Amino acid sequence: MQAKTALADKKAAADKKAAAERKALADKKAAADKKAAAEKKAAADKKAAAEKKAAADKKAAAEKKAAADKKALAEKKAAADKKAAAEKKAAADKKALAEKKAAADKKAAAEKKAAADKKALAEKKAAADKKAAAEKKAAADKKALAEKKAAADKKAAAEKKAAADKKALAEKKAAADKKAAAEKKAAADKKAAAEKKAAADKKAAAEKKAAADKKALAEKKAAADKKAAAEKKAAADKKAAAEKKAAADKKALAEKKAAADKKAAAERKALAEKKAAADKKALAEKKAAADKKAAAERKALAEKKAAADKKALAEKKAAADKKALAEKKAAADKKAISVKQLDPQKKRDSRTELLTVSVSLDTGKIVGIVAVGILASAFLVSAMVFISG
Repeated sequence: MQAKTALADKKAAADKKAAAERKALADKKAAADKKAAAEKKAAADKKAAAEKKAAADKKAAAEKKAAADKKALAEKKAAADKKAAAEKKAAADKKALAEKKAAADKKAAAEKKAAADKKALAEKKAAADKKAAAEKKAAADKKALAEKKAAADKKAAAEKKAAADKKALAEKKAAADKKAAAEKKAAADKKAAAEKKAAADKKAAAEKKAAADKKALAEKKAAADKKAAAEKKAAADKKAAAEKKAAADKKALAEKKAAADKKAAAERKALAEKKAAADKKALAEKKAAADKKAAAERKALAEKKAAADKKALAEKKAAADKKALAEKKAAADKKAISVKQLDPQKKRDSRTELLTVSVSLDTGKIVGIVAVGILASAFLVSAMVFISG
């Protein structure tokens, strides 16, 4: 009985132990199932969060890309508008410059024509003045000659009249003397024959004296006429010399005036040509400056456009890289969830690979940013060199 009881107790203890082991096994299984369910739920939550995050990143990348495309399109449109405005302004400036040049050429031609007309008028006036002076001189010479001739004729007439009056007076005196002599002779002849010889001697002496007086008077008159002729000739020579000197002075003055007018016209012409050359040079320099400025603006616009296109391309590439990174990260997260049950070594390898990919992508972004910075610096340096040059 005691052995049966011990056996029963032993059996009960074995049953109890088996029941406890079954219960512990069931508890362990339940804990493992609970843990697996929790891990499955966590993996599902993590997957859902990763998918949600990937979707959000994809949406953000799409929105960023759309914004970048919109911005690039706006910048492209603005650049096109700016280019059109610059071309329009350049065309307007070119047209205004051409009109200004045409006006300047027209003005220069008008000034040149006016100078030529003025020169021709001055030459015509000088020729007219010269001709008038010559005619005036000829008239003066003619008048002087006529006056001289008239004076000579008047003097000759006066001298002729004086000679005639003198001759008439002498003849009258001679007739009177002859008559008186005849009367005296008759009286003397009548009064005394003796006095005839004395009268004849006296008459002879008187006639001799009269002849001597007449000869002396003739010589005096000849000397006076010679002196008057010499004085007349000297006066005529003096007058001719004075007229010659006056004519020479007048001619010299006219030539001096003509030379001064010619020099003034030449100086005006040279000044006009110098001014026209200066205006032409200033216009050419202004045109060259405008062309240079337009070229600089076109070059700057082209470089700005190239920089904008390059920037848009870099942003597009960065967005694509980000998208690829997000997709790769999402794929890596998905793969990490699927391989969570693997051993720790594989997990470490997966993390290392993910870190390597992330570092590689970050390095690519950094290199791209550095390259964009270098290009921007080169563009700025080129612009500064072009502006300073």
